[in-house]
Formats: sequence, C-alpha cells, structure tokens
Amino acid sequence: MALLIYYNQIRNDPTEMEYRFGPTRDNLDRTLIIDKTTNTVRTNQPEDGIFRATAGRIAIRAQRERTWPQSGVIAS
Repeated sequence: MALLIYYNQIRNDPTEMEYRFGPTRDNLDRTLIIDKTTNTVRTNQPEDGIFRATAGRIAIRAQRERTWPQSGVIAS
C-alpha cells in the first residue's frame, strides 16, 4: 500500500503540538494533537492507519532533529 501524507504545524504551546494533515498540500483536512508531557496523541476524527503513521513519523522526526517539525511529507 502506498502512502502519501502532507502535514503542517498549526499550534505549538508549552504542553501541546497541533498539526493538520492530509493527502495533498491543499487538502489538510485532518488534525492531530500531541501532548508533549505524556507523548500521547489524540484526534477528534477516526484513529486509522493514516493517523497513526502521521503521528509516529512526526514523533520520530522530532526526536531525531530535537525540534518539532514545521511541515513535511511522508511517502512510502
């Protein structure tokens, strides 16, 4: 299965990060929120494979780069 997801950071406060993500740069129609203190992720939409893949890749990139990414693309 091919995967192509774009994401953009829309909020960075002391306890949470919020990202919009979706299938194209112009269609970021989903949201995920990362709790910085507990490293948990939530959304008010379905927690499907695309949600989990996006959250995981953002977390891995943040850990590797030691900063939360502003935007990016996931392709596999």
